[in-house]
Amino acid sequence: MNAQQKPTPPPEAVLIKEALKRERISGREAARRAVVSDSRWRQIINGYQTVSGTHVPVQAPADTLARMAQAARVTADQLRNAGRPDAADALTELAGTPTPSSLGEAEGAQAEAIATLLASLSPEGREHVLRRFQNGTPGAVSPADTSDIRHRRAG
Repeated sequence: MNAQQKPTPPPEAVLIKEALKRERISGREAARRAVVSDSRWRQIINGYQTVSGTHVPVQAPADTLARMAQAARVTADQLRNAGRPDAADALTELAGTPTPSSLGEAEGAQAEAIATLLASLSPEGREHVLRRFQNGTPGAVSPADTSDIRHRRAG
């Protein structure tokens, strides 16, 4: 494949793009709902990213694709039929997780704000915050936590 030839989008990307049209959801809004950057959303939907002038094929990780499918209202069966059973399984797991639209207005806004903040953290920072929630101490800050955070900022 030469530098000018663009890879064909994978079936799951075509499925999501068609669902967005059908549901009348913009790519930007869907990316926001899925907590995926606009540029990454476009790469996945187009099936490639450009690296040094060369179009390199892109395949979304299952969890990212599941969030994208959820935002576009694509079902797990549709993902499975598009050849992504891994993403279908991840979407099934997500289905049990409340989304901002399934919560009350105030809780939905708070969930959106938290998701936006989490998306802005480094992977290590996000893991640290989520671990605290899993341990049942999201609001309690121990001296070890603040020491750990200070060392990350300094490093």
